Amino acid sequence: MTAGLACDPASVLVALDFDGTLAPITPHPADARPLAGVHQVLRDVRATGAALAVVTGRSVSSLLRVSGFGAIPGIVIYGTHGAERWQAGSLRTAAAPPGLGELRERLPGLVAGIVRDPDVWVEDKSLSLVVHARLTAQPERVLDRLREPVEEAAAVRELLGEDRAAVLYAGDDVGDLDAMVEVNAWAERVGRPGLTVAVGAAGGPVAGVADVTVPDPEGLLDLLRRLLGVAWPAWSSGLGSWR
Repeated sequence: MTAGLACDPASVLVALDFDGTLAPITPHPADARPLAGVHQVLRDVRATGAALAVVTGRSVSSLLRVSGFGAIPGIVIYGTHGAERWQAGSLRTAAAPPGLGELRERLPGLVAGIVRDPDVWVEDKSLSLVVHARLTAQPERVLDRLREPVEEAAAVRELLGEDRAAVLYAGDDVGDLDAMVEVNAWAERVGRPGLTVAVGAAGGPVAGVADVTVPDPEGLLDLLRRLLGVAWPAWSSGLGSWR
């Protein structure tokens, strides 16, 4: 990475997960709220001219309902792992996957028949159905019996481009792994700064892939504030020093 990279701030991308990254994890998604100070930090990021995106497994409507991010000018929200894109009140939605309607009717009964536990429940995200087992005594064991690969990096792939001068991506869970791989591959391909941040314990699911690990959402906000405290254009070139 070249120190002192000169670039237009508008060519920098900051993309962030929500649950566990900008908001503490809660047992039920409807109870999640952004950490205090998140709105101001995101507004400060946008004030530099950088592109700002939130990439989440939630539906866009769910994210807007619990976050209030719709009031942040210029923010782009990718919901349902990129199947939805929202900006300035305009929502682009992919077609529902074939068979989703039938699965919506059958999945709750199927799950109940395999795992007889009231703490296992199905969330309808409009374009996807998600099985939650966080409240069970052995959530990983429960999900191992039900899990199918569903993670996608399509949203980050769309956000990245040859004209980006620097990229930061932060996330906390296995759903962020592919996005981090995309950012690292982009940085290697174009030779520009790319910083991936794991939010959570050092042994968390994305820690082995990310460049930097912070302990919790508060740690991520501290990192963003530190980067924002560096004058442009050193902010983007400073990303490289973390690798």
